[in-house]
Amino acid sequence: MTASSHFDAARPRLGFIGAGRLGLALSRAFARAGERVEAAWSRSPGSAAALAAAAPGCVALPRAQDVIDRADLVFLSVPDDAIAAVAASVSWRTNMAAVHCSGAAELELLDVARRAGAHTGAFHPLQMFGDPDVAAAGLQRCAVAIEAAQPLLGALERLVSVLGATVLRVAPGQRAAYHAALHYAAAFLCVLLAQGESIFARIGFDRDAARQALLALARGALDAVEQDGPGRAMAGTYSRGDAGTAQRHVAALRALDPALLPLYRTLALSSVSLALESGRLDAAQAAALRAVLDAM
Repeated sequence: MTASSHFDAARPRLGFIGAGRLGLALSRAFARAGERVEAAWSRSPGSAAALAAAAPGCVALPRAQDVIDRADLVFLSVPDDAIAAVAASVSWRTNMAAVHCSGAAELELLDVARRAGAHTGAFHPLQMFGDPDVAAAGLQRCAVAIEAAQPLLGALERLVSVLGATVLRVAPGQRAAYHAALHYAAAFLCVLLAQGESIFARIGFDRDAARQALLALARGALDAVEQDGPGRAMAGTYSRGDAGTAQRHVAALRALDPALLPLYRTLALSSVSLALESGRLDAAQAAALRAVLDAM
């Protein structure tokens, strides 16, 4: 079946080029929502077959071009560094849509499709993608950052809505900054928890017990942020102005492993600024804390 040259913004036929964890989760979520997931291709035939098997009516095709020929809106769910090359490897039609799923990449990576007359856009779920079924269910609780012009913008907004997700519109030229911000809430959070777990282990705690204790603490912090915002939710040494405790932290970490100090100092200075901005500290308390950190 060949797709029409008219873009059906109300209910486009969806295709996927790339069948990794993101593509598998998105396609399953769309299929469960009643969307028309028509075609899939991947460098791994098995991955394309798995995507198609979970979406009734979808077929795994032998070439990426076959997906272009069959669908109205094609998601390029491939690694960021492959987007431009994949887009250039196929022939796009006028009035179809090419949509990449990168958080950081601008739409210029799809210029070859735009020059051929296709609509171009981006669709980036703010979600960690592991098990496809778990991730597909999680899309109902996440936000999706989109960028496009009409009529594709309306189509992407509708697709976010059918997932039960929330729309975020990213302005042109701001995708890298937007994507960097996400790391503070997800990837960097994993790093911070890993460092906390490592410190626990070095002072004699079982790693599994340490992880569970830190996760419970982190969940409580996130709940507090949701209710009160970061400044009011922040607890601990730097929200109270405890310069003596800060000195003890620094001494303990220096004795344990001096390599821990640079990140601690950066986070502590940011904590002082946040506490000062939110009225938790006065200027004298902030100065005392900064003096401890500057002396590291």
